Amino acid sequence: MNAGLVPRCGTLADVGCDHAYAAIYLTAGGRADRCIAMDVAAGPLARAEENIRRYGLENRIETRRSDGLAALGIGEADVIMIGGMGGPLMLDILRKGIACVRAAQALVLQPQSEPEEFRRGLRELSLAILAEEMCCEGGKYYTVIYAENAGGSRAGKAQEERGLPGWLADRYGPCLVAGRHPVLRQFLREELGKKEELLVQLAMQKTDKSAERRTALEDEVKEIGRLLALF
Repeated sequence: MNAGLVPRCGTLADVGCDHAYAAIYLTAGGRADRCIAMDVAAGPLARAEENIRRYGLENRIETRRSDGLAALGIGEADVIMIGGMGGPLMLDILRKGIACVRAAQALVLQPQSEPEEFRRGLRELSLAILAEEMCCEGGKYYTVIYAENAGGSRAGKAQEERGLPGWLADRYGPCLVAGRHPVLRQFLREELGKKEELLVQLAMQKTDKSAERRTALEDEVKEIGRLLALF
């Protein structure tokens, strides 16, 4: 899924490459002419180098030990791919390496947690979300984001054209909602079921705290219902 959003490019930077399978797949498949596979730990890099040799791609994939984007030169990568990390950590990497981010043509980002905060963070960095993809594997949902440096105006315009309130776009994904993504529909239906079940449990509690939680939850149920009506 992540590889599917990587555009044809000269140089790809795979941050947190682990075993380097994504870098190998994209380079061998001709999506990237060359790749810089980076990881903060020596162990994953050793595995990556072994796999790169196995596929005979030593001349096209270079490995570097790097904390985030620290070992990447400004303008060295056309596309930066970061996946399999928590949203807050990924935002920290982007902020610290903002010069490299600004010099790249595109970013492919797959946060493992806190997607709402992550999307909001991208907007604060003036990165426009132009495409998203979503899948479910092993009972868990994953989302990948394609973003470009486009300035705050384009980021805002892209969201405006979809007719979504900012918080709603951040929570569920502007492109996923606008595209009526089937996996998002599945996710929303599951979320609705969980919240409705919780409402039944809260109805049996008679405390002020449970009443407040029930009111907030009812609002969330209505919002998910409105979204599902779009499908």
